[in-house]
Amino acid sequence: MSKGLFTGMIVLFWAAEALFGALVLYWFVTQGFDSDKDTARDGPVELEDRSVTLRSLGMWAAFFAAIILGIVVGA
Repeated sequence: MSKGLFTGMIVLFWAAEALFGALVLYWFVTQGFDSDKDTARDGPVELEDRSVTLRSLGMWAAFFAAIILGIVVGA
């Protein structure tokens, strides 16, 4: 493995880490930080739209595809 490829793999790793952190932060901001008492009082939360779920699954698929591509290219 060349030095440039190794550096690229490190950059890809840190970019993936940053994207995952952003995803977690996005989830907490959009879902909120309700306590158990609030959840019990307000009842069940309405499910999100199907398109939002599919977009989220697509983002996860792209995330893992980038990781697998990085592994294959680095091997």
